[in-house]
Amino acid sequence: MQRSILVLICLFSQVCLIQAQADYLKEAETKARDLLKKAIEAMGGEAYLNIQDVQRTGKFYQFTKDDLRGASPFQSFDKFPLKQRFEMGKKAEIVNINDGDDAWKIEYKVVKNQSPEEINLYKAGLKHSLDHILRERINEPDMKFRYLGKSRIDLGEVECVQLIDKDNDRVKICLNASNFLPAKMEFKSPGFGKRWPTDDERIFYNYHEIQNVQMPFSTVRLSNGFKASEFHLTAVKLNQGLPDALFTPDYKQK
Repeated sequence: MQRSILVLICLFSQVCLIQAQADYLKEAETKARDLLKKAIEAMGGEAYLNIQDVQRTGKFYQFTKDDLRGASPFQSFDKFPLKQRFEMGKKAEIVNINDGDDAWKIEYKVVKNQSPEEINLYKAGLKHSLDHILRERINEPDMKFRYLGKSRIDLGEVECVQLIDKDNDRVKICLNASNFLPAKMEFKSPGFGKRWPTDDERIFYNYHEIQNVQMPFSTVRLSNGFKASEFHLTAVKLNQGLPDALFTPDYKQK
């Protein structure tokens, strides 16, 4: 009899522990989802979610282990969800164009197809893009959400959440604790070809309101703890009705 009672107590304890864990995960998911909703509202709510295309103009700085290696003016054009054109140089000497599985690079007017590795790198970058996460991936089936609590970074106090997809890819997003604008992201980029996997970070600051949408005009990218690049914007244009032809190698600007 005594042994049976002990067995029942153990079983009851295990059930209570499992229930407590389930309650904790549910609470953590609810809090994470609520914070991401606040982030979307802070970014502009429906105005942010309904952006059709973005043109960014600015300057791009490239680093190798924190050492500046070069700088170039750039323009980027994004048409959601999959089209992007990125131009570097005063006369767009280097151009990368991506449209799903179709991708090209133009180097001093010479057009080439992007390699499978370059296409995979673009897709991995898109997967970890803040806009793509908040506007598309947040609704993926089987996406899990976790609240990670508060912490401090150079930009101040933040609240952090984690998204875990069906492939166990994890993205940490930290929001400014006072205005809920995204301040930092952390994720692991997969290795392709000769590239090893890297632990990457994105830091967002210097927000400006453009057509009722908050846009970060400065982004710092870190790889394995070292600064890899910086993007500083001078202008942003939204919803210009960018033509699909812009995302082909044959496009000629008027």
